[in-house]
Amino acid sequence: MSFRFTIGKKIGTGFGVLILFIISVFGATFLAVHDGITTFKELDKTSNEIITVLTPSKESITAIKSYTIESRQLAAQWVNDQSRNDVEHKMRFKELINKDIPQKLEQLDAISKNWTDEKDKELLKSLKEQFKLLFQEYNEIMTLLPNISSYDDPISIFSARLIVDQNGGVGDNYNNLTTNLDFLTKSLLTKEENALSVNRASSEQSRAKFQSLQFYWWLGGSLIIFAIIIAIFTTNTIVRPVNNLREVLLSLGKGVFPKQEIEIRNDEIGDMSAAVVDLVDGMKKTTYFAKEVGQSNFNSPYQPLSKEDVLGHALLKMRDELAETERILEQKVKERTEEVVQQRDENERQRLKLEDLYKAVTASIRYAKRLQNSILPPKEVINSICPNSFVLYKPKDIVSGDFYWFEKTEKVNFFAAVDCTGHGVPGAFMSLVGANGLNTSIREKKISEPAEILNYLNTFVNESLNKSREENQIRDGMDISLCSLNYETLELNFAGANNPLYLIRDNTFTIVKADKFAIGSFEPDSKKYLQHKVQLQKGDVIYLFSDGYADQFGGERGKKFLYNRFREHLLSIHNLQMNEQKDYLENTIHEWQGSFEQVDDILVIGVRI
Repeated sequence: MSFRFTIGKKIGTGFGVLILFIISVFGATFLAVHDGITTFKELDKTSNEIITVLTPSKESITAIKSYTIESRQLAAQWVNDQSRNDVEHKMRFKELINKDIPQKLEQLDAISKNWTDEKDKELLKSLKEQFKLLFQEYNEIMTLLPNISSYDDPISIFSARLIVDQNGGVGDNYNNLTTNLDFLTKSLLTKEENALSVNRASSEQSRAKFQSLQFYWWLGGSLIIFAIIIAIFTTNTIVRPVNNLREVLLSLGKGVFPKQEIEIRNDEIGDMSAAVVDLVDGMKKTTYFAKEVGQSNFNSPYQPLSKEDVLGHALLKMRDELAETERILEQKVKERTEEVVQQRDENERQRLKLEDLYKAVTASIRYAKRLQNSILPPKEVINSICPNSFVLYKPKDIVSGDFYWFEKTEKVNFFAAVDCTGHGVPGAFMSLVGANGLNTSIREKKISEPAEILNYLNTFVNESLNKSREENQIRDGMDISLCSLNYETLELNFAGANNPLYLIRDNTFTIVKADKFAIGSFEPDSKKYLQHKVQLQKGDVIYLFSDGYADQFGGERGKKFLYNRFREHLLSIHNLQMNEQKDYLENTIHEWQGSFEQVDDILVIGVRI
């Protein structure tokens, strides 16, 4: 008996294959939906990291950097503005270092517990240590200048300005802090960009996975066609509607929505026809909705096919999450733009303010130079006292701590090279004290011996600076080489504090040493300066100087000029005219210095007998 493939067998075979396909479609659909949901969870996790960790971290760092910049500006204002401690900018300065910056650091420290990058955590730990160092410098400034009267102490104000200077403790710590803050901001920005890239990739992946479900819908439609084909063997009454449905589903399989109308009957085939109509309508709405969401039109209306429509509800959730993410990103961009504009305006205001302050300070210093120049004898006076001489004078700043002094009495002529403590404004103040003391010793006290003049000058400096009081034990003083010369007898008397006298005679170099204690460094009458008498001859050349020439850095290796090289040059040029010697020394130190900064005031006096 031959095998017959009966209708029942065909239907059984058909339904068996149909069941197998249904299981396959269900499994594939389940995996696709499961993957989509997993992707959404990853997207939610990444979005949460951006919102709760990365963005707050960047905001805290931005605030800390802004406070750091403000604190440095207020520290400089503390030093330069002699005022009470209850003025607004000083109260704000204390609030920054005692409250605002520590609070922001605590907030950032709390957020950093959720950081995954150990390098960022180590950098934050380093930042907190650097802030401790910066606050120590700030506290040192407030300790040096605790009240309005402390600004009258030149040492306190000088020390405070050294701390707040660009190359001081505040400047170094500030540069390290801003560099590390910028590096940490850049690291967090990179992580945020990576997270956004993951979000975009996850969104695209989710969209692709859910769009892939269309294939399984189409496959499900094919299963309906297969079922209708089986029903053909049962009744010819369903052939035409089944063929119509087949044409529709084949069009959908090609991604083309049907243009012809589908007849809906009041039977099982009619139910399937209605389902196909709903399917086509739902797919049209879903396609249109996906396209609108892809174009950021998140207000586009969409209604899922039913409560069980997983794809529809997933699309709605995706739309809401994408809309929220885009809103947050747009808000952040707007906030960052406003912050950048505000910071730019604030920087411009601060620049103009600093420019005005610089002009005011420079004008004051230039006026101080006029005052200092009043103590320096003009060239005519110098020539009348020491006819064959030169003075090489190169202040480091506008005003100088070095000065030269020439005076004449009935019997002898005096000349001196003086190096006061420091340079710039502090040194200039000391130079006024020194010049006043020297003039008083000659004009009022009628002292004629260099050693006695130095002893009196030490007393004068101590009394002028109130060094006898314990609370005023400051280290201000001066080094000096002082000569008195009788041009008739050619007898020279010399006394010096740290600075010697050089004498060149017949190509032979002689050094007359000075005492190794500075003016103003000891109690009056506790020490005495020694006086050296030298009998000069015609043609002798005498040199007095400060330490600025020998201490200047330069040359190919950036080292000091040194006294040995200085003496060799003096010996090589001592036979030249005095103005030629000055030009030679000036050109030599200029070439030696090169691109290096001048480190101290320079003073050299030469006198030929």
